[in-house]
Order: sequence, then C-alpha cells, then structure tokens
Amino acid sequence: MKKIILNTLLATICLLITSYSLKAQCQADFSYIQNGPTTIFTDLSTVSPSWSTNYSVSWSWDFGDGNTSTQQNPIHTYSNGIYAPCLTVTYFDSTIINYCISVYCDSILIGNGPSASWDCGTSGCFDPGTGNGQYSSLSSCQAACTVTPSWDCNSNTLGCFDPGTGNGQYTTLASCQSACSVTPSWDCGPFGCYDPGTGLGQYSTLSSCQSVCSTGLGLLCDSIVASGSQFQLTMQVNNFNSIIDYWITTAPDGTLLGEDSMWNMHNVYNSNPAGIPYDTIITCINYQDFTGMNTCCVEWIWDASSGVWARMSTTTSINQFDNYKELIKVVDVLGKESMIDLNKILFFIYSDGTIEKKIYK
Repeated sequence: MKKIILNTLLATICLLITSYSLKAQCQADFSYIQNGPTTIFTDLSTVSPSWSTNYSVSWSWDFGDGNTSTQQNPIHTYSNGIYAPCLTVTYFDSTIINYCISVYCDSILIGNGPSASWDCGTSGCFDPGTGNGQYSSLSSCQAACTVTPSWDCNSNTLGCFDPGTGNGQYTTLASCQSACSVTPSWDCGPFGCYDPGTGLGQYSTLSSCQSVCSTGLGLLCDSIVASGSQFQLTMQVNNFNSIIDYWITTAPDGTLLGEDSMWNMHNVYNSNPAGIPYDTIITCINYQDFTGMNTCCVEWIWDASSGVWARMSTTTSINQFDNYKELIKVVDVLGKESMIDLNKILFFIYSDGTIEKKIYK
C-alpha cells in the first residue's frame, strides 16, 4: 500500500510540473499527393523528446468523410467533394510521465472545381481558393515562405515581441532587449511575492515585498535558496533538519533540468537542446514533516540586471488541485492500453490531464 501511495504521489508531482508546460513536445503535420480520387498522405510530424528514450508515438487520421486510419502514412480514396482531413499525433513518455497531443488539419478538393494552390502571406501559406496560387503544393510554399523575425518593444506590458509581419522595429531579439525593459516590481499574492510584468507592482524590490508578504502556509519551498549562474545553479533548503525525499526542476516546455532524491541540495543544469538557458524554471520538492508527506513547487525567474534567480511564487500541496476527474484509459510502460493486472506498472490517465502511476499487488 505504501508503494502505491508513493508511486502515485511521485507521478502526480511530475504531472504538476508538466502542467506549467506551455510548449508541446510534438507537432502534427502532413503533406499529400493526389492521383485522381486517390490521395497519398505523408506524415511530417515532429516529436522532441527529452533525455528519455522510453516513449511511444501514435497516429490517428480522420479523413473528413467518416473514415479513419491509424497508419503513419495512409492512402485513401475519396468521392468528389471538399474534405478536411485531420491528423492527431499522440506522444507518451512513461519514464518522466509526460505526454503531448497535437492536431493538424488541411483541406482537399476532389473532382471538379479549382485545384488546391497556395500563396505566401504575412501569416504563412494559405489557399486563395482560386486555383491560381503561386505554389502547387503546401510543402513547396512552406519551403519558400518565411517571415523574417523582427521585434517590437512594448515596455512595461509585453516587453519584446515578434509581431509576425517581419516589420518589427528591431532585427534581433538582443537589440530589442537592450532597448526595451520592463521595470521589475512586485505584488503580494496568496502564494507570496510575484512580478506582475507591468512595472506597476506595489513594491520596487523583492526583499521589500517579502518582508511584509506572508502566505501563511508554512511551506518548505519558502526556505529554498538558489545560487549560481543562469546556466548552472544549486538549490538548498535552510533550517530543515531532515532529508528532502525528491527534487525535480523543469523548464516551462517540460524539459528536465535536474533531479535529485534523498538529499538537501539540488543541482540544476539550465539549457535547452540548442544550448540557450531558460529565463523561467519550476522546482518541486517532496518532503516529510510532522504533518506527514508534503509537496510544494516554486517558480524562479532569472533577474538579468541583478544576476540572481528570484523566487516568484510558491504553490501549495498538490491536494489543492484535486477536482472531479474521469478515467480515460489505462496504459502500460510502453504507452499501450492495458487491463488492470497485478504486479504490473500501469498509468491511469484522467479527463483533467492528470496521470497516476500505480502497481497493484
């Protein structure tokens, strides 16, 4: 019973972390070639796994005419008409308990009418619907149609952003950031001090905010201190006479940056696959005190002007997030649907996005 509880808790910690992830680890995409009513689909989807190699990828096609397929590169025959086929790509990693679902759709015209063609606009490739587009295939348009990255500055609101038109004021992100800055400021919220990102916070320094702002939760995350550079840092807990059962730090896109167990210090190596450090990271710890087993997470923001990691907010125990949830399916370590068997590692996927790892003895 203890094993079931511990495994469930650790899996829920990982899920809580990945709930911060804003960027998917997969992107559905496809191209097609028409030969009369027969259409040959080619999967162009991309999957960006982290360090783990124990993941599975599945494909689910909806051809838009009531027919489906689970092949990676299917061939389908249509009747005359206009159809909107969609590809759903599902990525599941049973090692770090992470998954991604991405959907991509396109339009196909079968029979009489303008042939599909594409033009390149400010928002990318599009079919003008006249059959007179510059490109005869979507892939050829995408290969030639690029919007030059550019940046505009909206100080004290968004900071630097790419308008997507290629007409931004700055040609590089660095030149924009050097000229465009949001004045750091802090407000006191229910989970502690945070930077609203507007420059209009009540406190001008994090220390002045923390001196008056108390969450009243007594979480151990409030005692975590971080030291080091943006690329490599060490975290530890002050004034805690016990061992942290589990540490884990991830980037907002779900990339694992550090993991430690049964230790009061935690090493984080902060860089994406291209070697660029993240500005925001999330750290969660699992520990036991007189109240029992507890979990909390803290979000860190790199303060480039001061050269330090600033703690933005602390999340309470994962019990705070419990809501009604419906079991969608049960899968094994390979991501395949499974019956509930004894002495077998299983992952329970629920309608609210949570995943629980269980072993029934």
